[in-house]
Amino acid sequence: MSKEDVVEETGSGARIDEREREALEEACVDPTAVAAKRTSYRMLLDAGVDDAVADALRRRFSLPWSFETDGDLDRRSSEVRGLGEAERAWVAASADEDWQAFESARTRATETEREETVERPWPRPTPLTAVTGVSPENAERLREAGINSAERLATVHAGEVAAVLELNVLHVRTWRHNARELVGD
Repeated sequence: MSKEDVVEETGSGARIDEREREALEEACVDPTAVAAKRTSYRMLLDAGVDDAVADALRRRFSLPWSFETDGDLDRRSSEVRGLGEAERAWVAASADEDWQAFESARTRATETEREETVERPWPRPTPLTAVTGVSPENAERLREAGINSAERLATVHAGEVAAVLELNVLHVRTWRHNARELVGD
């Protein structure tokens, strides 16, 4: 078998080398699923892929951390490497369903203290349903793929998202265009 047969090239130019392919096959993970982003970093680890190989693949293919949200964003923010303290706080704060609904964050007041308003240190993301053409059902599917805001939708690779979610690429391109117009990109 030649090296060309062993090394898989994807449309983005990223490659799975021979050592990584062997590690994936040993863990019963389809390398084409990794290249197509149908596998998350957590799925690789759960299948028994070596941490270093899983981390290299996650970075190279921009794999999502997980397709599942267990509601424990505080824990997840501490596990994701490369986040700054402000980013960790932002991820932890987003665990509450209502976190986007307020103009300012509020601190809890004790009986003797009064509540004080604190300026929000980060901008509020634009909900997916604000994008023309994105229904609540489609917004949920996009969220499952890690696309949680109109800002993120405006920057996605439409072909990859369409492939992962088994959608028509023209719909995803239209949503991306509408998201770009909405957020001003």
